[in-house]
Amino acid sequence: MKKLAIIIVTVLCALPMTATTQQYDGVKADTITGLRHYKFWDNWFIGFHAGANASLGENVRPRDVKDVIGPSFGLSVGKYFSPAVGARVQGMFNFLTGKAHHECISMYPKVFGDKGLYDFKDISVHADALFNLSNIFSQYKESRRFNVVGFVGLGINHTLGFDDLTTWTTQAKERPYPVNTDDRTAIGMRAGLQLNYKLSNPLDLALDIAMNASDDKFNGVVYDDHYDGYVSAMIGLIYHFKDHYGDRRFMDINWTDADELARMNRNINDLRDQLRNTKPRVEYRDEYHYIDVLQTTVSFEIDKYNITKIQKKNVAEVAKYLENHPEVNLVVCGYADVETAYPEYNMKLSENRAKAVYNMLVKDFNVQPDRLRIDFKGDTVQPYGLKNEWNRVVIFVTEPNNK
Repeated sequence: MKKLAIIIVTVLCALPMTATTQQYDGVKADTITGLRHYKFWDNWFIGFHAGANASLGENVRPRDVKDVIGPSFGLSVGKYFSPAVGARVQGMFNFLTGKAHHECISMYPKVFGDKGLYDFKDISVHADALFNLSNIFSQYKESRRFNVVGFVGLGINHTLGFDDLTTWTTQAKERPYPVNTDDRTAIGMRAGLQLNYKLSNPLDLALDIAMNASDDKFNGVVYDDHYDGYVSAMIGLIYHFKDHYGDRRFMDINWTDADELARMNRNINDLRDQLRNTKPRVEYRDEYHYIDVLQTTVSFEIDKYNITKIQKKNVAEVAKYLENHPEVNLVVCGYADVETAYPEYNMKLSENRAKAVYNMLVKDFNVQPDRLRIDFKGDTVQPYGLKNEWNRVVIFVTEPNNK
């Protein structure tokens, strides 16, 4: 049980890392589609669940399942970090039934009755890692209605309300079978599947099937170093809240859409008009002997370092400038805006932006590598103080070509 707990904790701790990892080797200069940029309060949901459970433990055999079924109710709150990975916290209230040993039944018929059944309740809270298997093994589609989601969780179980209020011990012929009906709290683990069907944009119908495990004291009976628990199956409704875009699901950006391209072109033209009268503030270094800052820049979307087709035209202008001015070289300097992410991440992001531009100049426009130098500032320098988003940029600074 300890090994399984360590594995689950490791998975849960590693979960946030999946949201921000990027690889420079995969830069594609003309990539113009992808998911929107989402914030912490996007893609949250709440779920209401009801169903049934069957307890597992000492003395319960497959033939007894029909006698130990009880109702379960649940409430869950969570979010998805990506179409494939999410997390939730789920609380459950279960009405459970245990079964006493046959020797206890024969010795205490007034307590256990003919079948030896006794009732108790369980309150549980689990933190689950969610893995949308449909989106992991196939491409995410906004139109997909059916999804299979796997989950593993770690939490606590608190049992109470045993229907006999005393503690009794039976000294059977083979061994004692102590039954303690005190309230008890123990670590709980579980794993299961959620079958999810989208009824509408905000609402899903979900079937949760889970195996829930706890320690040997869960059902009040302790012996044989046995782990107790229960199987649960619940039907639920899951409501998805709106994100800051006004949508309720992950959405792809398609930059080839005519309306979107027209809007981007208008924004770019407006920005160019403003940039004509605004010269960026660049950090000068004596050892570089900077001469001038080019008016042409390469802009990026938030949290991105791929170069769109529109910005590729600016890179072409820079290549043309180098061709017409053999007396100078260029420093390709990347920046990131200060209002997004954190300094270490922004420093790497600005480096990736500079490298993407450098690679395009060399590979697509045949610029000699020795005429280029890569530099990057992260968010330590904000060349454009007028608008924060302008600082998602690569700026070109000239220096003498001494060859």
